[in-house]
Amino acid sequence: MNIESPEALAASVANLIPLESPPTEAQIDTVLAGMAAGFGLSDIFVSETRKLLHARYSIRMEMGQTLTSEEEHDPWLAGRRAEIDPFYWNRYRQMLIRSGWGPFVVSTLDRTTDELLDLMGNPEKDGDWKRRGLVVGDVQSGKTASYAALICKAADAGYRMVVLLTGTLENVRRQTQERLDAAFVGLDSRDFLTVGQIGRKTPVGVGHLDGRRDGIVFTSRDSDFRKNTASALNISLGAVKEPVLVVSKKNASVLSRLAGWLRAKNANHDGRIDVPLLLIDDEADNASINTKQKPGQVTVINRGIRDILELFTRSSYVGFTATPFANIFIDPASTSEMIGDDLFPRDFIHVLESPDNYVGMNAIFAQADPDESEEDGTGNDSPNLIDIEDAEDWLPVTHNKDQEVDWQPDSLKNALRSFLLTTAIRDLRARVGHPGKGGGIHRSMLINVSRFTDVQNKVAAVIHTELEDIRRAVRLYGSLGVGKAAASSPEIASLAKIFEARFAASGFGWDEVLLALHTAISPIFVQAVNQSTGAAKLDYSIAKAEPGVRVIAVGGNSLSRGLTLEGLSTSYFLRNSKMYDTLLQMGRWFGYRDGYGDICQLWLTQEAAGWYRHVTEATGELKREFARMKRRKATPKEFGLRVRCHPDTLLITARNKMATGVDIVGATQDVSLTGRGIESTRLYSDITRNKANLGLVNIFAAGLASRHGKPDRSPHGGAVLWWDVPVGDITDFIDGFAVHPLNHDFQCDSIADFLRDLPARQVPPLEHWTVALLTSGTAEPIELEGLPDIAIMAKKRKIRVAEKLSSILVSGKSSRVGSRRDVLHGLSPDEVKAVEEEVRRENPDRKGDVEEDHFRAAMKAPLLVIYLLRGREQKDSPYYRNGLVLPALALHFPGAVDPDAPKRLVKYRLNKVAQDELFTPDFDDEPVVDDDGDD
Repeated sequence: MNIESPEALAASVANLIPLESPPTEAQIDTVLAGMAAGFGLSDIFVSETRKLLHARYSIRMEMGQTLTSEEEHDPWLAGRRAEIDPFYWNRYRQMLIRSGWGPFVVSTLDRTTDELLDLMGNPEKDGDWKRRGLVVGDVQSGKTASYAALICKAADAGYRMVVLLTGTLENVRRQTQERLDAAFVGLDSRDFLTVGQIGRKTPVGVGHLDGRRDGIVFTSRDSDFRKNTASALNISLGAVKEPVLVVSKKNASVLSRLAGWLRAKNANHDGRIDVPLLLIDDEADNASINTKQKPGQVTVINRGIRDILELFTRSSYVGFTATPFANIFIDPASTSEMIGDDLFPRDFIHVLESPDNYVGMNAIFAQADPDESEEDGTGNDSPNLIDIEDAEDWLPVTHNKDQEVDWQPDSLKNALRSFLLTTAIRDLRARVGHPGKGGGIHRSMLINVSRFTDVQNKVAAVIHTELEDIRRAVRLYGSLGVGKAAASSPEIASLAKIFEARFAASGFGWDEVLLALHTAISPIFVQAVNQSTGAAKLDYSIAKAEPGVRVIAVGGNSLSRGLTLEGLSTSYFLRNSKMYDTLLQMGRWFGYRDGYGDICQLWLTQEAAGWYRHVTEATGELKREFARMKRRKATPKEFGLRVRCHPDTLLITARNKMATGVDIVGATQDVSLTGRGIESTRLYSDITRNKANLGLVNIFAAGLASRHGKPDRSPHGGAVLWWDVPVGDITDFIDGFAVHPLNHDFQCDSIADFLRDLPARQVPPLEHWTVALLTSGTAEPIELEGLPDIAIMAKKRKIRVAEKLSSILVSGKSSRVGSRRDVLHGLSPDEVKAVEEEVRRENPDRKGDVEEDHFRAAMKAPLLVIYLLRGREQKDSPYYRNGLVLPALALHFPGAVDPDAPKRLVKYRLNKVAQDELFTPDFDDEPVVDDDGDD
């Protein structure tokens, strides 16, 4: 048993404990006491081992959920389990546990991948068959481990050819190859395919645990698929006893080369290959989708993937993605084209659950309630989330590749210094045996501020100069003591100030951190990561021991898909994408931060944080929709059709994936409003239109009071209500309300037209509305002539004025006009109680507030909420304090988001301003470099 370190001892102990049930603390203490006595272990050694074991057994992961097709598929795994030797899976499972994976997480991974394998084709089944599926996980949540486990189990079951397609970038392919070498193959692919020594075997990863067998690999960390290299191995797929692996980019020439070699060297007389194929498509929403709009046309990469699949008589295609917005409705121009695409996941869609130590969207961008932050503006903001408020003059959101960046804003300087401080703190934690050892040996910072490679390279140069200045100061003055060092160097004084403001609770004093800085930051280098710098520049595999790779990575698209920045602690992000899939993929800060999560920092503009919160809400709603459809036993086809009616997922994805012609002024898109809640979070910034909107609110309220009488006080407080307001009154009001065009899902004229054209028996009914005028706030009171007896206090909201767009963004990072509880004004207290009890009865372990869509599902009538806002802060602005009143609206539509319910669609119009704002380019300005061809 390995007892060289607490980590090694904890891994050995965990490997001996059955996965079915956790040991009690008493059992752990008994085992450790025996080991301490037998091996003479110190109290500190035993204490650190105990902490590590407690952490392992506290981390859990739930089983995901799966939608399957109506077509008959016979489960086969149980019947074959006795004959399957789980060689590849057992050694990978052992590697996961030894590397620190919690036993329950490994157990869930085991069961989940069994379920996925059973949904794939039985490799021992003769005849022609093909299976198509999709697995959806969170960004940076462990999808690689999931498909590595699936590949191991597929190989054990009899799949003899595995093609793993990564994204379009070589650095991602290299990193994926390295991980599969360690997790599945068991040998170093670079040595195995070195010219002049083909077949040389150097064990890596699982190969060190059990080297009796290993996979065969046709690609390496150094090169994508090459026909000459594959031919030099002299291996026929029909004769191999071990599985063959190809890890390839989604590159047209590489896919064509692979298909050509397979056809020439392995096909039978009929041009087909009778070997079971598993094709894993990682980042399946990237490049794989057929985005051609005309029937019969196919993109070259989509055709290349389908060509490889068609070569094999038996094949299973499994896409993996964190952003399924495009995959689920492949070619949304036509239902028949969507279902007919050979990559559509018609057989199954599985949603993975992340372990509870995963730091994802909900942890960072949990929806802040504006009402909870009227006074201090903090709301539910993560303390790790920091505003960028000074970068517009340095690097405007809309810039070109010639933009000069020969200086830095204070926010970037502070972010750089924060990274240096976290590096030193993590070194100190590792030194004193902190659980998690400071998060491993690697240390990374991400700077993603431009899509242009020229600008990225300039930023990297500026950062390097700044880093050298700081290093020089630390080297010269860091050993002088806290007071003298700060007095001698402005750089050290600045570091001390940031430490006290953000890291004082790290567990160490400034004197300790200052002494550790020189050693900690000396190995750090600045690296631009893009097409011009080459794929091998960011390679964590080159450093297996201290100090590891310590890097400040500056890039754009090359840092935004698939690539993992090991030990990432500080991120500085200025990109202006509005597309959900792009935003999520750019979020390299999501992931696992055991041992240093408390000192991680994410620097964002308020607008970007607001979009991430919007994505968080939309993605959460999509997952809840998936769960609802799972309970209804819906099929992947039905879910795909439902997603096409989802305004958030359909509107905000890459325009070439939408295929809806949004480049044209007046472009339209149909969406369903059933069960939806929408707000006017973008307001006009000019005084004239806001005063006109306030006047319209006054006239509307006076009219309601005249026709329906004095409003009732809401039983939930904070508002007055009118009941049974005819839809005609609502349409006249919202049709006249001036809403900024950048509210992509709140366009008054389109919604008014939709409501005027309601059928006689609309389900759910929309003929009569509840109107809520909010009256409680902490800003100065507002008098409405139409309601002289009603005291109305304005709501305070943090606002951001964008003069170039003539717009005001309400609540900044919160991206909300109203509180989550405002929807309750459409229900009675008894109805609210019934909803909350039902939700908690169905989910007894749930925590936090009940989501708004549950309340909308119980509403009998739609709800219009009217807000009267005032800005907070900036006393010299006309939008603040006693200044301009900012009216805003929210609409809540009743009904559950049910794909089978009768529905009406509203057509949204995106004008040219909205299109330019929403659909900005998000790719690097340099084209993706093609592969360099054969030897």
